[in-house]
Amino acid sequence: MSHHESHETCETHGIDRSRNSRRPRRRAIVRLDARALWDRLDTLNRSQRWLARKIGVSPGYLSMLIGEGRAPSGRIRRRMQRALGVEDFGELFTLEECNDE
Repeated sequence: MSHHESHETCETHGIDRSRNSRRPRRRAIVRLDARALWDRLDTLNRSQRWLARKIGVSPGYLSMLIGEGRAPSGRIRRRMQRALGVEDFGELFTLEECNDE
């Protein structure tokens, strides 16, 4: 993928990563959709503790992702999607735009 294609992809998501941009930079923070997570766990008849074990985090850390809106890393997001059988990123996560000034 060329730099130009990468830049277009970022703009699609509202993020400007060009080096010479004079606008304030915006970045996206990924948040876990707690309601979607609970629905999926309920469908699978699984618990939060089960999910924590499956993705290799403590139950306390998973609670922070769910209740406090902490942003999960890419690795944790992929593990969650795999454990829950979710292919579409948007089923479990949302993007929140923030300005870096």
